[in-house]
Formats: sequence, structure tokens, C-alpha cells
Amino acid sequence: MPLLTQNSELKPHHIFNFAIPAWHLRIDGKIFKTCPNAGACATVCYARNGSYMFKNVLAAHTRNLMLTLNEPDKFANLICEELTHRKFQPKGTPRVLPDGAKVADIWMFGWVSNGGAAVRIHDSGDFYSLDYLRLWFKIARLNDSVLFYAYTKEVAMLKEYGHEAPPNFRWLYSTGGIQDDLITDTDRRADVFANEDAIRAAGYASQDESDLLAILLPTNLIGIPANNIPRFNKKLAGRRFSELSGKITND
Repeated sequence: MPLLTQNSELKPHHIFNFAIPAWHLRIDGKIFKTCPNAGACATVCYARNGSYMFKNVLAAHTRNLMLTLNEPDKFANLICEELTHRKFQPKGTPRVLPDGAKVADIWMFGWVSNGGAAVRIHDSGDFYSLDYLRLWFKIARLNDSVLFYAYTKEVAMLKEYGHEAPPNFRWLYSTGGIQDDLITDTDRRADVFANEDAIRAAGYASQDESDLLAILLPTNLIGIPANNIPRFNKKLAGRRFSELSGKITND
């Protein structure tokens, strides 16, 4: 079973994704946090809803996590082996970029020109430790024709160790966590809004056309329209993730 998969939103844009369980799970009777700096966002997390909760999906995500924890070298080797497959290789023709995208540096220009693949690290889960983050840095270095990117709430860790990342590893901060106060105006960050109108009103740009816009929009203010999940919408009550504070009830 492959470690890198594609969902219906990412597949049209030649993006693959890797996932571990969201927020936390129990391992050997103890709670293990896969998203250590999740805040109130955890109770409205899309990766704790729908198909993510299917038994087979949770089993696959848990398998991924246990590999990274118990056999990190094997995990890296397996990912690198997958990335040798033809579908991950540059197509040799330029990518057609979504409206609003801007190529701002030499590495990204080459990636776009060659039609490279992209891997979104964690459509559920996060960088739960520094060793794990560095494992992905290593994988990215060994696969320098692939764009690796991630939304993360590990603000302090990336601010301290992000300089170790190779040029094909990109990230932006995802608001709603307990380290939001560390995010500054110069940091690239994403916020979830009730709808597209709310995104525009706040002066953000939407990534809804393609998730690649999270990395390629010429602004640090990335807006994500909320999924239409009634029980989550009730909890959010029109707020965006950065406005969540304290405890949201589980009604």
C-alpha cells in the first residue's frame, strides 16, 4: 500500500498527500499528540470528520505514524522509493498555474518549468517532533525535483529550525493553534473563513482554486473557505480559525 496518495481535490493539480492521524491517538495506553500545538481548532478539524474516520483510512494513517516513530529510516527509504516512480517525475513541460499564482524564486521557476510533482505533507497531522521534521527535510533533499509543502501549527519549531530546510521544502503557518501569538506580519499563514466573501473582506487571498496557491500566491495572507459541515459551522458561528479562543463546546 502506498504511503503517498491523492484525494479528489489534490489530484487535478498533480499533488500527492501524506497523512497521519489528526490531533491525537492512544498508543500502548497513552495519548500521543500528532498535532502538539493544536488549539481550539482541534474540535472543528476537518481531518476528524467524514472519510478520515473510516476504519481503513484511520488504519492507514496509523500505519504511517508508527513507521515514522519506530522505523524512521525505513519510512524515508519507502517514501524515496515511491518517488522514483514515473508519476512523480517532472513531466518536461511547464505546469499550468492557477490564476493569481506567482513564481518568486529560482527553484520554483525550475519546478514550474519542468512540470514537477508536489507532495503535501499532512492533510492530517503535523510535525510532532524535531526529529520527524528533520526526517522530512532529509526526504526533500533526496528528491530535489519534487515540491514538498505543509500547513503547520509548529510555529516555534519552524522559526528555530526552518533554516535547515532545503529550497524544495515550503511551509505556512495554520492559525487556530496555541502558538498563534508567535506568528508575525511577515510570516506566511493560512486562516479558515466562513466563505469567499469573508476572505476578501479581511484582505486575504483564497487558495480554493488550487491548494498550490497556499505556496504560490504573492501574499502572506492565505484564506481557506470552510467546508460545509453543519456541526462545525455551528461551533464556528461565523468566526475564522484565528478568532477561536478558549474552549469550544462539543455539542
